[in-house]
Amino acid sequence: MKLKNFVFLILIIALVLGGLIYWREYATRDQVSLIHVLIWQIGVWAPWILGFILLRKMHRNLVNTKIGLAKLTLIGVILVGLHFGWFFLLSSTASPYLDLPGSRFGVYRYFFVFWTLIDLALLWFMVDKLNTSQEQAEKIPLLLELTRGGNKFFCKPSDIQWLVSENYYTKLATNQGIFMMRKPLKTYLEILPMHTFLKIHRSTIINMDYVVELARGSGSTLEVIMQDGTRRRVSKSFIKDVTQLFKERVY
Repeated sequence: MKLKNFVFLILIIALVLGGLIYWREYATRDQVSLIHVLIWQIGVWAPWILGFILLRKMHRNLVNTKIGLAKLTLIGVILVGLHFGWFFLLSSTASPYLDLPGSRFGVYRYFFVFWTLIDLALLWFMVDKLNTSQEQAEKIPLLLELTRGGNKFFCKPSDIQWLVSENYYTKLATNQGIFMMRKPLKTYLEILPMHTFLKIHRSTIINMDYVVELARGSGSTLEVIMQDGTRRRVSKSFIKDVTQLFKERVY
């Protein structure tokens, strides 16, 4: 799902809920303006845009393993909790219903029930859309256009062994040799099949089909050794996911 589509969805939710709240609280219409209610609701739901960006970024790195799925779910639950706190904070300072009879902290009791249900529905919707988008992307045949010495090469993802970020370039090791492309690493991370490619460091992505060894270094460090002999260090934050994933892949 594209970010602009999600922003549009959030805007629709905010406007519809604002209109319903204004209509429901008919006794206070002479004290509250519709514009104030709509702006308040946009402010309440806007943080989910940041939540979507975070979930989309984390989704690509976490769904490779069962532990990753649990982490993604936990992150989503934390986001719901944070949004609930934001809703309470904003409403207690900027709600159009603040200090009106029957309201407390700028809200009515039934708000919390509906807001929680909508939060959970949004979370489910985002994760489902992210999973569906990734599955559809992996079904599409993909060729990467790489350049070297003025010549163009067409490479299948399965021919890429590893990718490393080097300043404004990405270095790709393929079965056709090494290529330096003036594209950020995240560009490739978004299009490569996530069931095969794994981010092990903020600057490194590997093709798991070319891994021949996981080597323990000094302390708690971990290195991935590729078929071409290249050794790539695994970032501490990825060590558990990497080891768990390879346990699930081997017989």
